[in-house]
Amino acid sequence: MTEGNPEEPVARVTVSADDGFLPPVTDFVKRVTSRLGLREAAGHMDRAVELVCTNVIRYAFEPGEEGSYDVYVLRRPGRVVVAVEDQGLPFDYSRLQDGEDRTLLEVLHRSFDEIRFINLGRRGNRVELLKHLPHIDVRDHLPEGEHSSTLKAAAMHEDTPVEIRMMLPEESFELSRCVYRSYGYSYDWDYIYYPDRIRELQERGLMRSCVAVTSEGEFVGHLAITVERPDSPVGESGQAVVDPRFRGHHLFPKMKTFMAEWARDAGMYGLYSEATAVHPYSQRGNLELGAKETGFLLGYIPASVSYKQIGEDREGRRGSVALFYMRVNEEPERKIYPPTDYLEEVGRVARRNGLRRVVGEVHEPTLQPSRMNVEVRKDHNLAFVRVEEPGSDLEELVHRHLRDLCLHRVDCVYVDLPLSHPATAHAGLKSLGLFFGGIIPEAHAGGGDILRLQYLNNVEIEATSVTTASAFGEELLDLIFRQKNALT
Repeated sequence: MTEGNPEEPVARVTVSADDGFLPPVTDFVKRVTSRLGLREAAGHMDRAVELVCTNVIRYAFEPGEEGSYDVYVLRRPGRVVVAVEDQGLPFDYSRLQDGEDRTLLEVLHRSFDEIRFINLGRRGNRVELLKHLPHIDVRDHLPEGEHSSTLKAAAMHEDTPVEIRMMLPEESFELSRCVYRSYGYSYDWDYIYYPDRIRELQERGLMRSCVAVTSEGEFVGHLAITVERPDSPVGESGQAVVDPRFRGHHLFPKMKTFMAEWARDAGMYGLYSEATAVHPYSQRGNLELGAKETGFLLGYIPASVSYKQIGEDREGRRGSVALFYMRVNEEPERKIYPPTDYLEEVGRVARRNGLRRVVGEVHEPTLQPSRMNVEVRKDHNLAFVRVEEPGSDLEELVHRHLRDLCLHRVDCVYVDLPLSHPATAHAGLKSLGLFFGGIIPEAHAGGGDILRLQYLNNVEIEATSVTTASAFGEELLDLIFRQKNALT
């Protein structure tokens, strides 16, 4: 991969939509992915790739139509991607609901770590199958006692000198070791245990980190900004780590202030973050640094993540997060087009955060087919439906994706809409059971804010289980639950 490029094309083949060409296609994928490091996994991926291609051959083209499709192999940081793209008919998700072709999704999820279904509008359809490369996991190479001894060690004196600085990509092993020392096997973002994956993200500009380092060179804290693209104007502030011996040294606010200054100097607009709403402490920390709430995502935290160190045990229930935004530079003034069903919530968040937003005049637009992609996160059992461009078929496509995801027992679905696109005003998604989640300012790839809606698939979240840390947070959460309860 070239510097700053998050994706490298490796190989591509164009194939006629004919069953007879399937064996050489699967052999092509197996050979290329093996050379990229998936030697053991490549043999298990044959069936999944064959099923995706078969679906295109059988259903993407009219009877008698001479069609073709493209198969790509791509390299992304820490991952190999097999993509199948065609310009045929949209995939009919109703077959999954009726029981036909359920094998397709089951095999895909067994064979790959992430699955993405992408509607390209007039350009057709794309399925991306993502597999993590088998990099070294530090948990397999560090003694278990290193974690337990850290937990038992006495707290370090508050005068212990600690330097906050940017992390170098080649220091990724020290970061993974710091996480293992502090959290053992339980840190929520599994990627951070793989130094090679972290190094690639750092080198490609998709993750920038600061670390807290003792005078002996030991990492005792970490905070990252992750972005969708190296030139993204906003980034997510996360992967916060503080060594148990240094808790109480105010490392988190020091690191967040450091990264906010770095982002400001880099010309970014701001940082957004997801603070647990299981307890109020992380939210208070964000508020004290000048960040403000932009929403609450109900059920975002898997039941497997617990906070027993602060006396909390959800007993198998999912938790929620508060969305925050911290401005580091002035954003541009923009026209926004929120759907009427979510207008009040959008307005309150925009005013609270000082966003210069004007609701644009709504006209009946000439709509093209929608462009969107669906990302399923197996480790959290949730999914994102990201709408790049809303079109005339938006409601139908979102409905199909929701139906499919519910069929496969995905707990929570979040739908992202571009607020600066005039067609978003016509998105009638409340009838599908979607209610307000929040806003992520300036996060859309085409410019402007993202409106995030949410859907709960038979997941019960009580208002009393979601904590807030400010009067506005309580007011916003009340609005969200009122929308949610009105749907039932």
